Amino acid sequence: MSVHDVRIDAPERRNAMSRRVLALLRADLATLPGETTAVVLSGDGDVFSAGADLRELTGTRADLAFDEELAATIEAVRAVPVPVVAAIEGPCLGAAVELALACDLRIAGAGAWFRVPAVDLGLLYRPETIARLHRTLPRDIVTRLVLLGQRLDADDGLASEVVASGQAVARAHAVAEKLPVPGPAFRQTKALLAELDDAVWDTGRWERVRLELLDSDERRQAISRRGAFR
Repeated sequence: MSVHDVRIDAPERRNAMSRRVLALLRADLATLPGETTAVVLSGDGDVFSAGADLRELTGTRADLAFDEELAATIEAVRAVPVPVVAAIEGPCLGAAVELALACDLRIAGAGAWFRVPAVDLGLLYRPETIARLHRTLPRDIVTRLVLLGQRLDADDGLASEVVASGQAVARAHAVAEKLPVPGPAFRQTKALLAELDDAVWDTGRWERVRLELLDSDERRQAISRRGAFR
């Protein structure tokens, strides 16, 4: 197993995500070592991320340029062909909540918390993101996050697992190291889930993919391995 660390690295700004930070995250995700079997995404220090770097926002429609950078980064996370585990300590704000939710699992320290203060900032958060959250999270959670701007603590439903404060990265590694080595079936299932999240899936195409996997060498080998243990 080879777990690769990707870190939001701007501690002087509480790991706020500037366009440069977003570009670096995308570059890291695009150049994973070939032996990578999982990714752990964390923030530097005891803060996951303060969200968008407000120094780069203008309060005008020019801020759509930042939205495009964020959207590209979210899609880069969702497209990683191996499991991505977020390790969350401390505050996870605004755009960072979307980043964490794009991961396959979220391990949160007990002191972690989530908040999307878009309405407080006079902003309708990205409609495509709200639509995705509406499809994938309980309505109460979505309302509290994007409409009321409430703080959700680690045990309020966004984390896959809650551990002692300061232990999120270590636990994320331990979880990642025990995950199965991802093969074609994993990659295709992850891609299907992403399309379902976006409500854009093509039934016919996915039936063809399923048939191809049914006839694949990987499946025959997996069946053979399982049979050997019975």
